[in-house]
Amino acid sequence: MLRWRKNALVGGTAMLCAVCAAPVAFAADTVDPFALSPEQLFDATVMSVSKTSEDLRDAPAAVYVLTSEDIARSGATSIPQALRMVPGLQVARTNASGWAISVRGFNNALANKLLVLIDGREVYDPLFSGVYWDVQDTPLEDIERIEVIRGPGASLWGANAVNGVINIITKNAADTQGSLVSVASGNDDHAIVTARYGGSMGDGAHWRVYGKYLARASTQTPAGADANDAWSDWRGGFRMDWDPNAQGDTFTLLGEVYGGNGGDLRSVPLLTAPYAYTTDESVSASGANLHGRWSRELGDDSRFTLESYVDLTRRSQFTLKDERSTLDVEGQYELPTWGWQKLIVGGLYRYTVDALTATPIITFAKGTRADQLISGFVQDKITLEADRWIVTLGSKFEHNDYSGFEVQPTARLQWLDGKEQMAWASISRAVRTPSQLEQDLDIFSGVIPPGVLPLPIAVELRPSPNFDSEELIAYELGYRRQLAPDVQLDLSGFYNDYYKLATLSLLAPEIVLSPFHAILPIATTNLTKAKTYGFEAVVNWRADEHLNFSATYSYLHMNLDGPPSDLAIASEAAERQSPRHQFNVRSQWDINDRLSLDTTVYYVDALPAFPVSAYWRLDARAAWRLTDDLQFELVGQNILDDSHREFGAPTDVGATVIGR
Repeated sequence: MLRWRKNALVGGTAMLCAVCAAPVAFAADTVDPFALSPEQLFDATVMSVSKTSEDLRDAPAAVYVLTSEDIARSGATSIPQALRMVPGLQVARTNASGWAISVRGFNNALANKLLVLIDGREVYDPLFSGVYWDVQDTPLEDIERIEVIRGPGASLWGANAVNGVINIITKNAADTQGSLVSVASGNDDHAIVTARYGGSMGDGAHWRVYGKYLARASTQTPAGADANDAWSDWRGGFRMDWDPNAQGDTFTLLGEVYGGNGGDLRSVPLLTAPYAYTTDESVSASGANLHGRWSRELGDDSRFTLESYVDLTRRSQFTLKDERSTLDVEGQYELPTWGWQKLIVGGLYRYTVDALTATPIITFAKGTRADQLISGFVQDKITLEADRWIVTLGSKFEHNDYSGFEVQPTARLQWLDGKEQMAWASISRAVRTPSQLEQDLDIFSGVIPPGVLPLPIAVELRPSPNFDSEELIAYELGYRRQLAPDVQLDLSGFYNDYYKLATLSLLAPEIVLSPFHAILPIATTNLTKAKTYGFEAVVNWRADEHLNFSATYSYLHMNLDGPPSDLAIASEAAERQSPRHQFNVRSQWDINDRLSLDTTVYYVDALPAFPVSAYWRLDARAAWRLTDDLQFELVGQNILDDSHREFGAPTDVGATVIGR
């Protein structure tokens, strides 16, 4: 990859191209982490834990921060690839553009217990309460950091922040001045082209505009055939940040428009022989969003923030056609510190209109649906003993059109010993509210050929209006310590108690005369419970001023208790779809002022529910800064392995292998 950057505001254009042997990463235009002491790394600012800025060292939650430099030096070419570095996060690639991502278990292609935000805008889709990762392609050069909370964040962020929160935060426009052009090519990502230009308008106003194009190669099926899932997309957008006065007002305005096209292999059920056929499914996705934020410092350690966004999305494929419009307005007030208390309150209103088009696979009673979400939260941070004991109490209160009124409280206790160490404990309640998928849709999911019965059996997932929210009570412990001036340790453990988990329950069969077949109806119910526990560990070691190592390890044990197979379908399968052990080891070496070498070794345990064996993965990146404004990088991904599967059931015709 070649990357050109001009930090001064100059005119002119540049055209760069390169051909590399593998996909490549981007260099970041931020301070090198080697310029920071280990103590300063723990002092990194995070805001996802308490919705206000605080030092990572003092955040009473299992939070991990990927900086822009971490992302650049990892060799990642997409956000999901960068997330592989986060402990406790399972990241599995399903095809050229698809990903299954979850934290602390319950992973699948439609994972619905992880809330994802970009600059505070929620990007999960209410249709299934999950994320379409193929269209979350923010230019990596523009990301300031990614904050990942492992564990519930529902008391602040609301429903669906059950097992964790991923908050992607982009850079202030003032930090992206001048020109940047990045061109990459490899055997997987055939082309990634990013262009950005930033300027200022005086009076504290800065802006940037950007464009990006991606073309990704098709993957292969386990049998070695072309999976026909090549993906391409484009996007363009802008950001403006304005600090107009000395009274502490700040304004931010962001906007983006995007489009993508790809494909997949899809099995289509039939009521006549051969009872199913495989087709090349065409997938297209597009959208636009506009997001504004105003914040004012009110003095006495208080602040008021008001933000709103409009999000338009459209997706079309063989199984479903969906158009959605969302309006979101949110306000937050940090009250002045009063004695030993720091109080934050906020409220949100969201209005969503969704228009669905029926397909041979999915039907519904109403093609258009309008939903409202009204919520508020309160959080009180109480200092019991100065610089020693702090307790945080809070709750989210919200009303949605699927499950009604929900309350999601949390209590956190933390103990501090200067800047050397901190311990914390918490108990939280979180819910995953029903989605249209469960309550509204009728899905023709497959056909059982004649065998035991002399007629075909259509398997149908029926709308389940009585399906209620899934519930979690989570218990967590954590400990951070500066073991030595150059060594840091971060530990977190959890015990999760789930109730009313989604269960595919069998209903009484039905007979249809024309064409003559049986129907095996399935309803989504709340009949499964689960208990999970585990821990994550992170160690950072600064070997010297030019060499840094970090290692993470996570352990997960899951035990589900659902109805037997004669009453439900695979009610306990989730406990075999997440790896028990995961770890990675990273090294970052600045050989000299111009050359750097970075490597990451990953291990992911087997997934017993799928034909996915345990695998090792090695990524390596070499970067050469030719001039102050021009850098060349060569990256190899998955170097140790010709190919391997990362996810997918044995019967999934769209399952693919991930190559070198």
